[in-house]
Amino acid sequence: MSMNRNPSQAEKDLRALIRANKQTLKGMMLPQALDLMSAYYQNARDYDVTPDEGDALVVYDDITNRGRGTRFEVGIARLFCLPTKKSSTGPQPALRLRLRLCYKFDMDVATGILPEDTWSHYCWSPADMASVLEQLSNETAYQVLKDKVPAEVNISLEETTYLPTKKHPASDAQQNWWGVWDVD
Repeated sequence: MSMNRNPSQAEKDLRALIRANKQTLKGMMLPQALDLMSAYYQNARDYDVTPDEGDALVVYDDITNRGRGTRFEVGIARLFCLPTKKSSTGPQPALRLRLRLCYKFDMDVATGILPEDTWSHYCWSPADMASVLEQLSNETAYQVLKDKVPAEVNISLEETTYLPTKKHPASDAQQNWWGVWDVD
């Protein structure tokens, strides 16, 4: 019997960390959000996940519309690959905890970021997190958005699936759908 925590409580854990840091989602800026998720990824390592590459940290940018108008989104996600009895190369269960920062289209976003290609950076181990953060700091989107207050910041925990053979997808194939196998 493992003593590890169920990843289904990850959203509660993250919200508790935000409270402990005396932070709120409202007005959270990108550098704070990255610090928060990085610390959470480094320090909360006792979730019950698959032993081999079972816990990823992902940062992506995307253009999304979730009913409040089109936004430029930077998401910081943690993908938990859940242990399962059946071993296969088919879809496996996972949970995705996302902290999303959504920005209105202003001139900076329209002229500075939109012409750029979308990107995502990820790692399967806290040891590789520094290189993810370094890559991110060189992205135009980060430079443009780091001092802006997002229009909206939220946390969600979603059930999803991943393909074991696609744990290292091409950098242009991820965005909002990172770690989700069954979308175009």
